[in-house]
Amino acid sequence: MKANALAIVLLLAPGVAIAQSAPEWPVVVEHAPENAATCAPGTGTPAIRVQDGSLSLVFASFPQPIWTVSPAPDGSFDAVVPSYADANGVRITVPAGAGPRPIQTRQQSKPCAYRLVPK
Repeated sequence: MKANALAIVLLLAPGVAIAQSAPEWPVVVEHAPENAATCAPGTGTPAIRVQDGSLSLVFASFPQPIWTVSPAPDGSFDAVVPSYADANGVRITVPAGAGPRPIQTRQQSKPCAYRLVPK
């Protein structure tokens, strides 16, 4: 009986690993004080997805990451990257460290800036 249960667990284990998604940090999107009234924070449930050493902003209501960055070995990042939020890109600033931490974003075409704060 125990052998059969173990065999079933071993058979299911690979499927469980495939079904798991990348770790995510749920975040709250905060507007910067200088934002224009037209700056939208996005809809859905925002999160930072951590996968293969990269960080991506994702929303439950949008199938693609808004942007993706590859932090330095110390966990920091500060550069303009391509983004679905702005055709001219978005400056992403990630402080050094590991794990959930606040991330700053600033669109390049509009005066829209946000702070992504881990919940």
